[in-house]
Amino acid sequence: MYAHVAWCYDAVAQAYSLGAIGRAKRWHVAHVRPGDRVLYIGAGTGREVAPACDAGAEAVCVEPCNAMARRLRRRLSPWPDRCRVIEQPLRAADGAGTFDWVCGHFFFNVFADDAMPGVLTMAASHVRPGGRLITADFAPGSGKATSRLLRAAYYRPVNLAGWGLGMCALHPIYDYAPPLEALGFAVESRTGFTVAPHTPALYEVVCARKEQGG
Repeated sequence: MYAHVAWCYDAVAQAYSLGAIGRAKRWHVAHVRPGDRVLYIGAGTGREVAPACDAGAEAVCVEPCNAMARRLRRRLSPWPDRCRVIEQPLRAADGAGTFDWVCGHFFFNVFADDAMPGVLTMAASHVRPGGRLITADFAPGSGKATSRLLRAAYYRPVNLAGWGLGMCALHPIYDYAPPLEALGFAVESRTGFTVAPHTPALYEVVCARKEQGG
């Protein structure tokens, strides 16, 4: 199904979130240093990959959807020596080694709640000791009851729509911090992104560092 929406996917995400999705995806770019190896899982059209490459990152992008991958390759064409696109599922990245950063932006929420932990574990295996795994996604419910209700009301319609189009499973908003900690990561930050002023954060970036012995 992603092949049918590749042409408008970024624009729809931008409009639905009033730019918050893009800001969340780009959060890591300010922390990437020249020469850092970054693995992007479910890279899509690579709007956040391009600025990371411009900052000197060496990117490996996993994107199994052909229509998305074509747009991704065009976007990354200015950096042919620093970018590699793997047009296959995540397991195809096994031979690529480990990375300073692994970014799973709005990727793990594709999977049902009984499958997501296994995919997260697979992604975590690509992080070098001391490296970081980044997730950008919908913010899990916390805080006051009104904030939790607002987050649920904002999230559930798009989850239902994605499920109806065959793009994702039905599930609650995932909180990635506990399973990452169970995998030997230390959560360094949780950064929220609002859609409108005076509203709770509806999106969140979790940055977790892999312990040296992990």
